[in-house]
Amino acid sequence: MDDRPRAITRRTMGRMLLAAPAAAVLPQQKPAEKPPDRPPSPSALAEFIAGDEAGLTPAERERLKKNIAETEQALAVIRDFKVPADVAPAVRFQALKSTRR
Repeated sequence: MDDRPRAITRRTMGRMLLAAPAAAVLPQQKPAEKPPDRPPSPSALAEFIAGDEAGLTPAERERLKKNIAETEQALAVIRDFKVPADVAPAVRFQALKSTRR
């Protein structure tokens, strides 16, 4: 895998610029407690995926398990975030007109 940092694209920069004013307006949430210093233990899914991948060295398998566990932990934080009912949607869907007749 390539561990070099990626260049920021115009699309990424645009997203960051659009998100900055919203982040400044939103109330800052304080963490309830300090996150644990130890990495999260691999789940059954991480064990399965790492075991299913062919051609990985033991070090690569451990790194894959660690990455999957960290991703699951981050997703749990995102899923636990409750959005109040009075928050407007970020995007309004507007269908494009069809060129067919």
